[in-house]
Amino acid sequence: MTAVITDDVVRNATLDIIVDELELDIEPDEVDVHADLIDVYGADSLGLIQVLARVNKQLSIRVPRELAVDLRTVDLLVQQIVRIRDAKDGGQ
Repeated sequence: MTAVITDDVVRNATLDIIVDELELDIEPDEVDVHADLIDVYGADSLGLIQVLARVNKQLSIRVPRELAVDLRTVDLLVQQIVRIRDAKDGGQ
């Protein structure tokens, strides 16, 4: 049986990963979850792919790479992870 990944766990892990992978000089709780990761935080396409790879590994969630260009805010990324988690868990 796998542990439940709550929305808060998803959000906090995603913020930690973004700060680390994009080498931001701020705390995770200072990230504007609605800001564009490319325009505001300087991410590039490789950076977004690296974020997704870490999310996939750390949260045991499979977010397809091709969605990276559409998931340009923390909020959008967290929503997608939650949808994938719910679809995975909802299939019981």
